[in-house]
Amino acid sequence: MTHRLSSIFFLLCALSALSARNVKSQDADVTHETMDSLSVLQFILDDRRADRARMERILDALDVVDSVYKTGYPTWSIVDADMKERIFRSFRMRGKEISRADDVVVVANPQDGEILEIAVGNESMGRVETHTQLSDSLYREILGGDYARGVVEDADEESPLGKIYGERPELASVYASLFGTGILFNNMWGVEGVLGHEEIGYHFWSTGSARVMAVFNRLKLGIIFPFEYGGTLTGDLEPLDIRPRLLSGTKGFSASYEIPAGVGTIGSNLTVGDLTKVSNYDLLTDSSGSYFVHTIGQAFYRHPFLFENGSRSLTLKGGIGYHQIAFGQVEPDRSITTVSKENFISPILSLEYQNRLPHMYGVTLQVYSSILYIKGWVELIENFIFLDLQYYTPLIRERKPWEQGYFFMVSPRIQIVY
Repeated sequence: MTHRLSSIFFLLCALSALSARNVKSQDADVTHETMDSLSVLQFILDDRRADRARMERILDALDVVDSVYKTGYPTWSIVDADMKERIFRSFRMRGKEISRADDVVVVANPQDGEILEIAVGNESMGRVETHTQLSDSLYREILGGDYARGVVEDADEESPLGKIYGERPELASVYASLFGTGILFNNMWGVEGVLGHEEIGYHFWSTGSARVMAVFNRLKLGIIFPFEYGGTLTGDLEPLDIRPRLLSGTKGFSASYEIPAGVGTIGSNLTVGDLTKVSNYDLLTDSSGSYFVHTIGQAFYRHPFLFENGSRSLTLKGGIGYHQIAFGQVEPDRSITTVSKENFISPILSLEYQNRLPHMYGVTLQVYSSILYIKGWVELIENFIFLDLQYYTPLIRERKPWEQGYFFMVSPRIQIVY
């Protein structure tokens, strides 16, 4: 009996030890899994903190105006007591330490109608903060300037610069040339008509397409349509003669958009057109079939460098572009069947120089898809008559079947900005 009890006691002890070991093993597994989960969570948290830091650096860059460029923008102090108090309140809501004795200084962008900076003493709000922290009514009133102000340090007064179409006019601006025409109002809305596709180097009638665009500040939306001109020229050509086009125009739509990014802008272009049937054989370069620009898509960054208080500028543009050239075959029933497409992807490199002093002039050099595109202009009569020149030629390769060896065009331009 005693021997049997001893055996039972020994068995119970063994089972107890085995159970304890299993519990410890499970506890160790749970602890290991917990540590792994905490490591993953820590890694995710660190990654999110890094993302936030990167976003804050980007926002800071967008919010700050480089001191080099401030001299090119109108700057004034606010004297009106009520306006100053409203601005003080906005600063205090942001937790900024200011005093009622501090001066309030505004820096504005005359082109886009934006507040670039409001400074109260040593504290300031940049472009982004003024948009988000000031009410819409206060923002408009500050820009309107209908209040007591200090001396205005306007770039136009210190160094009278010429006026260029595309910048915000006091009332309106218009231009007209063989390359295009447009009207732009003070609210930066307007209408533009353009021949060709300068963004890929094919200007004037070289593409056979025209665009009519509605302008809504930084956004442009419009339609594309074909025209007859330039497709049936014959005979021997002299060096300065206008070359016939080798592309047929299309029907479609076009859009472009640019947004401020620090001192520069980020932009994009999109154009889609097609040939599906013959409405007029004179629109085609060949009645049996012809090439046409089907698609253009581009994304780019534009960065200006200002010199001598903005009287001279050098603008660099870089990006990536895609375009597609298609060939349409004319069928007996007058329908057009696209039988081939060629796709091109290329970097965009552009350099633009402008002189804004009296007798203004400018020149642009662009290389895209091995096409050298040169655009030049000069002011002949102040704020009235200009002369435009455009030229393209393929670089380091033979011309494509739809390209001329070179394409040159000169046109007078009437421009009035008031």
